[in-house]
Amino acid sequence: MIISRRVASTTKEHRERIVAYYAATTEQSYLESWAKGSLGFHFGLADENTPSLAASILRTNAFLADRARITADDEVLDAGCGVGGSSIWIAKERGAKVTGITISPQQVEIAQRFAVEQGVSDLTSFLCMDMCATTFEPSSFDVVWQLESLCHVEDLEAYLRHVLGLLRPGGRFACIDLCRGSIADEGRERIVCDGWCMAKPMRTVDEIASAASEVGFADIDTSDLTSKAQRSIEALKAMAQNSQPRLEAERELFGLDNALYQGHVDAALAISNAMLDGTMRLGHVLATRRP
Repeated sequence: MIISRRVASTTKEHRERIVAYYAATTEQSYLESWAKGSLGFHFGLADENTPSLAASILRTNAFLADRARITADDEVLDAGCGVGGSSIWIAKERGAKVTGITISPQQVEIAQRFAVEQGVSDLTSFLCMDMCATTFEPSSFDVVWQLESLCHVEDLEAYLRHVLGLLRPGGRFACIDLCRGSIADEGRERIVCDGWCMAKPMRTVDEIASAASEVGFADIDTSDLTSKAQRSIEALKAMAQNSQPRLEAERELFGLDNALYQGHVDAALAISNAMLDGTMRLGHVLATRRP
């Protein structure tokens, strides 16, 4: 099979918005208020035996790693790795070699530090790179791991074609992403995409699966994880609600108007409400490059 290496780099404007967004929120919000010891910026999957938000975030890693059948023999690309939480977890828990990429230089530095602290710097590497236009050789990875980062991709089909080329025959594309529900709420969607620097419009999980099929992936499976994420959704809503009075006070007392951070909080509130009423979903897609 001949796979095109045509890529569609992230546009300069979108890239700059994402970098600025994570510069303002990585340490102030995600690490301080959300990730804690899990180092993950994503929603958590929980049942009655899950003791905490951090534990649910780690449980999401375990779910996706199980679905992707990751073992110590695999080489994994963590596309949109944040501060390396999933990369570090995969290295520690599955013994796989992981390359994490992010377009945020700040996140690369933090991820490298965490990998040393967690004792997995020999199994992990972190690079500042556009996941839509990587410079890796074809067939470099057994798994491309995509945890709530596909939502930043502007040209979905071109990106998935690039991912297909990065996978070895039989390799797996393992994705959990923020998705549109069956009925769109365009007002909330605009708030979420603007506040969290996501590509517009949002996609349904079926649209992601259809694009994967179109570029040549096989054995495509999808599922809706929203019900399993309810506790983390409610936690996000509570955090966003608690942040609003502080931001209002900063504006009134000190004349501070942090529009970027306000957008971040507004997006958190909008997506949590939308997930609770079903207009947005947490979707999972697993697909395979044909052997």
